[in-house]
Amino acid sequence: MVSCTPFRLYKINTHRGGHSVPFIVNWPTRFRAAAGRLAGGIRTQYQHVTDVFPTLAELCGVEVPTSRHGVAAPEQAGASFAATLGDPSAPSTHPEQYYEMLGHRGFYRDGWSVVTCHRPRRPFSQDRWELHNLATDPTESVDLADEHPEKLEEMQQAWDRAAWANQVYPLDEGNALLRILRPPWYAELSTETTLRPGTPTLERWRSQQLIFQKSFDIDVALSWRPGDAGVLVAHGDQGGGYMLYVQDDRLFLAHNAYGDMSVVDCGPLAEGASSVRLSVENPGSLTWNASVGVDGEPVGEAPGLVSLMAMAPFEGIDVGIDRRSPVSWDVYERHGPFPYSGQLEAVTYRPGELAPDAGSLWLDYIKANGTRYE
Repeated sequence: MVSCTPFRLYKINTHRGGHSVPFIVNWPTRFRAAAGRLAGGIRTQYQHVTDVFPTLAELCGVEVPTSRHGVAAPEQAGASFAATLGDPSAPSTHPEQYYEMLGHRGFYRDGWSVVTCHRPRRPFSQDRWELHNLATDPTESVDLADEHPEKLEEMQQAWDRAAWANQVYPLDEGNALLRILRPPWYAELSTETTLRPGTPTLERWRSQQLIFQKSFDIDVALSWRPGDAGVLVAHGDQGGGYMLYVQDDRLFLAHNAYGDMSVVDCGPLAEGASSVRLSVENPGSLTWNASVGVDGEPVGEAPGLVSLMAMAPFEGIDVGIDRRSPVSWDVYERHGPFPYSGQLEAVTYRPGELAPDAGSLWLDYIKANGTRYE
């Protein structure tokens, strides 16, 4: 549990302990008072993370485009607070803001806040709304809801309007439905996918759907010659991932289980080898059983590996190289990103069956359970 003393509660909450963070700006050549001294100090104006981009754009003199190729861009959610950096008395440019996280709700407006602390599997109508005057109670310790019912009602209605306007509904009552429920087109992200050398790193979330809570095969098409070396495919980073690579004319599988490395030496490659397959069976219980084959012949296996999910792999799939944070630090120290030197045609991911304990298999049960709290 990560707290934010002196503010209440934690990073999953809508109390200030969940979203009030330090923000430090240092630009000595820009922010100077007339007398030549730095116009530093503490700013008390309320601002939101959505204000950072428009602020940087203004400070850098960049005009933010309102359309691209004839398509209108969404309206910016934030506003520049550049004026407050040079003038401590400048007004806040963000007078109100809604919050929602795991069913917890919150709203800020002109120095006042309302918040709820939602208990999972409890109707939202039973949540208690707290009302706080942040000017006199910045840690939200004194609940003024009973003393100012009109203000409480005003803030509750403001939150509701903002929620409808910003796709906050439906709320998550705590049964994890929203974390596993996906739109119909989502299935397209889990279909056979072919990547070729030179392709930019496949986006993290897109990459993860090819392997998340399921069995999968990875087929590498190449034409290997003695001396060819480098990464065939890499998915992940120092926090977790896996990769196939060739070194000293031998094929290797590296698996990074959140920092715990396993390396399988799959033996020497024969000249003219044209296909490498990594097959991963996911029997559930956070387990992968991996096997490697070359031209249809088994050459290595790694049963009982830790399956990767959630925050790992945190980087997407690379073909013919391991960009940015490496899966294997040992390989990176010796070879850097280790671009493949031979002829590599393509890498194809073939997602398979879901693991027996995959969350999406429980959708019907969770949906039925969730309606009890609407």
